[in-house]
Amino acid sequence: MKIRLLALAVLAVASAQAHADTVALWDYSTTPTTTKQTQSANGASFATVGGVTTSFVGGVSNQALNTSTYGAPTTTPSGTRGVQFNVDTSGYMDIVLTFAQRDSATASAWTTLQYTVDGSLWSTAKNFQMPNGGSNPSFVTGLTYDFSSISAVDNNPLFGIRLLAIFAPGTSGYVAANASTGSQFGSAGTIRYDNVLFSGTALPDVPAPIPEPHAYALMLAGLTAVGLLARRRRAN
Repeated sequence: MKIRLLALAVLAVASAQAHADTVALWDYSTTPTTTKQTQSANGASFATVGGVTTSFVGGVSNQALNTSTYGAPTTTPSGTRGVQFNVDTSGYMDIVLTFAQRDSATASAWTTLQYTVDGSLWSTAKNFQMPNGGSNPSFVTGLTYDFSSISAVDNNPLFGIRLLAIFAPGTSGYVAANASTGSQFGSAGTIRYDNVLFSGTALPDVPAPIPEPHAYALMLAGLTAVGLLARRRRAN
């Protein structure tokens, strides 16, 4: 019985330690709505990439970030326009990104998720295609990327991600999200983002190192010397 209770206690501690905390969140629920994060453990910021413009419209439950001005299809290179979220992950590990996205009929069907660990060089995490939402698309919720296998993302004040419109893989052009019904990619196409959440696990506190025996001896010798000096001063 005692062993069972001990096992349950160990599992409870492990579960508590594995609890994910909010490192940064943009849910656009504040009024007036801004691109500033709703929650942040250490600090976070938002920026547009390549001249994309922003506004605020209907979201999953309240407002959402609406992005547009993705450029002319023949003159805008792949992966040059979109949004950027910078998040200081100091004190956290096992970072996971989740968000909701909605593409209009003429927006790019393909998006690339990139990340940086030094604030300047960007690596591709994944490319993904938004489903055909027809003329009245809805949000795709629960889009996720787990950065826990990338140790450089942990405890990093320079971490950031980008979500950029890209050419359809294997082609030299953009494909509209609603291309199956004849829509063409265009600058007026919009991409909305909502509930952009970065979660992570707090790094465990590192206990102070236990002094070696010889260190204790030195400490005692030092304290003894200080005591002798204090006595001599009082005697004088």
